[in-house]
Amino acid sequence: MKTKTLILTTLALLLSACQQQAPTASFDFEKEKEAIKAVIAEETESYYRQDFAAWQSTYLDSPAFRKYAYWEGFPHKVEYYNGFDTLRNQKRKQFEANETLWQGSTEERQNENFRISPDMAWYTFEQYSYEKDTRKLLGVSLETRILEKHQGQWKIAYLGYHYLPDTLIRKP
Repeated sequence: MKTKTLILTTLALLLSACQQQAPTASFDFEKEKEAIKAVIAEETESYYRQDFAAWQSTYLDSPAFRKYAYWEGFPHKVEYYNGFDTLRNQKRKQFEANETLWQGSTEERQNENFRISPDMAWYTFEQYSYEKDTRKLLGVSLETRILEKHQGQWKIAYLGYHYLPDTLIRKP
């Protein structure tokens, strides 16, 4: 009898735990995908507009934020930030000095890949950047974004990109 009671109690606890972990709202993958793409587009557009407040609002303002990037144009080729404070300070100075690169360029994203759960997502893509008027190719980068949802809004928690050397660029 004790064994039967123990088994029933254990099953009741397991069932209760499973019910508590079940999502309470339905998850719409396509809706979340479009929301993530909108955040990435806003981050890019606000960067080129040099709208610091709008740009900053797309990021996770936390010590957990990370940026790991490679570009031949960086003095040391690799740039990385652990925590958002350093990136925020660097971008504020850049915006104030009007030193934003490739202002007015247009970007196209291809070979997109999304992995999305209710509160975290990652998004990888190839980005082709062009001069706005001439459509001259400025660069191609392999991009990664990891996003977290905070208060119902997606925020970039990880910014990663690797610009390809000109010799490796394949035209779209």
